[in-house]
Amino acid sequence: MPDEGGDVTVADLPERQLPTLGELTWDQAAGRACVWCKKLLDRGAVSAGVIRERDGAHVLDTQVWAGPCCTGAEA
Repeated sequence: MPDEGGDVTVADLPERQLPTLGELTWDQAAGRACVWCKKLLDRGAVSAGVIRERDGAHVLDTQVWAGPCCTGAEA
């Protein structure tokens, strides 16, 4: 489960483009894996933002997470 109480924020993340919803694996879309490197998340995850997509009237917005692997917070 992502750690929402960490000190790293999305503003601290390197400037990166979020993938489209269709490019995500199931684990990435479910918040279980890093949005950029696909490593499974354990601790220290931070929100990387929301991928905003629609399919007609259906909102498909998905919050995605980044791990210490891609935030520079690895110990």
